[in-house]
Amino acid sequence: MLSKKLTPELCKRMRKEAGLSQEEFGELMGWSKRTVINREQKEFKLSFAEFDKFIMVTTTSTEVRKERKRVMKQIGVLMDAMLSTDNGKEQTS
Repeated sequence: MLSKKLTPELCKRMRKEAGLSQEEFGELMGWSKRTVINREQKEFKLSFAEFDKFIMVTTTSTEVRKERKRVMKQIGVLMDAMLSTDNGKEQTS
């Protein structure tokens, strides 16, 4: 598997420059807070897919992340509404 090594200093600097707490960063990356702490203390490897996600998370503005979260919440509400119907038709009892 191809991978990319990252230093702890780079990981921490990228997270801080993105304005993310360790908890927020972990949530966006799919890592626990403990994993974030460990990765900010010793060198680690990421697959290229994980590295791509790392770059996206750390270089996207706070406003874009907030808007994306708002849109995803709306999509969730719409999906819940669709699931509460039977094949897209209102259930009548």
